[in-house]
Amino acid sequence: MTTTPTFPLAARRKRVIRLCCLGVLFITLAYAIIVIDPTEVIVEDKLSMYEGSFLNRLWKKPPLEVFISIYVFNVSNPEAFMRGEERLRLQEIGPYVYQEFLEHRNSTFNPNGTLSFVPVRRQVFVPERSVGDPKADRIMIPNIALLGVSSAAYRMSTFAALAVAAALRPLGMPPILNITTHDLLWGYDDPLVKIASTLLPDIIHFQKLGILDRMFDDGLDTVTINLPESVRSQQLAKDDSFDTESGDDHPLIHEDYYQDIVSNGDEDEPIRDYSIDLWNGSPGLSHWGYVSKDHWDAEKRNTPCNTLQGSYDGSVFPRNISKKEVFKVYRKAFCRTLPIGFEREGEVDGIKAYWFSIQENAFESSLDDPYTSCYCRNNKCLPKGLGDLSPCWYNIPVAVSLPHFYKGDPSLAQAIDGLNPNKEKHDAVIIMQPQLGIPMQANIRVQISLLSNISFNSELKPFHNTVIPLIWAEMSLEKLTPELILLLNLLFGIAPYLQTGFVCLLALLGASLLATAALLLLCSAQATTFEYDPRKSIRYSTVNMIPYPLRKELEKYGEGEPIRREPLLIENYA
Repeated sequence: MTTTPTFPLAARRKRVIRLCCLGVLFITLAYAIIVIDPTEVIVEDKLSMYEGSFLNRLWKKPPLEVFISIYVFNVSNPEAFMRGEERLRLQEIGPYVYQEFLEHRNSTFNPNGTLSFVPVRRQVFVPERSVGDPKADRIMIPNIALLGVSSAAYRMSTFAALAVAAALRPLGMPPILNITTHDLLWGYDDPLVKIASTLLPDIIHFQKLGILDRMFDDGLDTVTINLPESVRSQQLAKDDSFDTESGDDHPLIHEDYYQDIVSNGDEDEPIRDYSIDLWNGSPGLSHWGYVSKDHWDAEKRNTPCNTLQGSYDGSVFPRNISKKEVFKVYRKAFCRTLPIGFEREGEVDGIKAYWFSIQENAFESSLDDPYTSCYCRNNKCLPKGLGDLSPCWYNIPVAVSLPHFYKGDPSLAQAIDGLNPNKEKHDAVIIMQPQLGIPMQANIRVQISLLSNISFNSELKPFHNTVIPLIWAEMSLEKLTPELILLLNLLFGIAPYLQTGFVCLLALLGASLLATAALLLLCSAQATTFEYDPRKSIRYSTVNMIPYPLRKELEKYGEGEPIRREPLLIENYA
């Protein structure tokens, strides 16, 4: 009688079970990494805007190098122009470069899932980047206050316009001034401004008139932005927990009220992450006709044109940006929101990036377009490419546009000698990291021009019906700091590939272990059907031909039965 060895087979089965368990474990880990996405978890945790987060600390005092390059327009033919012999000829001089430092102060996380803060900016002159000393370089520029007041009188009645012209004549103000670049940018003494600041101190609270001084006079504006849904939920849960513990029966926020504030009455439009909710307590721009929602005429007067909700202050954008996005960017110096849209994609410092440029209709106004109709005053709209700044400039007729009237009505640039619109030099572009939603590079270029319409003043007649460029500015973010570049490379360049490689390795190991276990299991199944009796291969003879040690081993397979010598030769069973 023969038996199959049991010990090797049991050990093999245990080994198969271990291999199967390891294989399933590795494949499960690979699947868990795909589902959980640890890289995304790290990004969500570290780069979300909640109190104390890395992004919050970064945002409070951005370690970015932002430069403002100023180009001024010098009138090169003042005598011939004033005699009416030549068209206005301008010479561009610059850049005069200032570095801007931004801080977000008094940041407060509100119970309704919003963040309030006060942006504070300051500018420092950078001589090594500039063409000269603005305090020493002198230029010829139109008298902004004189032309501004005279142009404002053009919209008045005939009697009022004559009165203004008569009042200005005794002041003896020249139509073209010879001043330093610094005075043009940061303020010069002007008789009209002094009189206005004395008579109307609540409206004209400054005694010097300077273009940059007015552009960057943000004051202490309080801005409130919407936080992402995940952060809002955490904030609400935290506040609800605190409120419950305190025993207060009244909730900190009513959902209906919050929805009314942030949705602008459109239930189909979701709240956009980091979009503006309120600016100085208002969801719109009152100087463009926005009124409170309880006003009797609010439904008609409040339009997408004068509503700020849904726009951005430019410091941070939503994560995971798509190519179909169109963002409205608001800065007080522009006096309006500027739409930017996707242009192309590429890489910056080896990191994926999206190029967004200013839209063709950014400085347009039309009575038939709810997105631009509020910019038309008294049912009159400016030509294409010009945006009215007068409500933000104490009703001085000033306009904003792209430099050299790029993307504007061709007649604007053709009316003045020395202007050459160019896409590379004069377009406005923001390059953003799409997964994180932060600007990596930016070149925002805007021009400030004076809208001159003169009546009942023969001395200023050459300026009639003319749009005169004064300066143009380029606000540029040239590059991120090395630390931010390293962080972005780790999160969006290296980490995804490492994670994918690790998932593939785990899946391959798991599949290999399962395949090995299957092979061992197959071999074990074959072994159980094969009975082996070593004595069937032995010829019995009368001679004891098997050595003693081997005979002892063979006897183990016969349950201890000794192998005997037979007297006759029998057949071989092998």
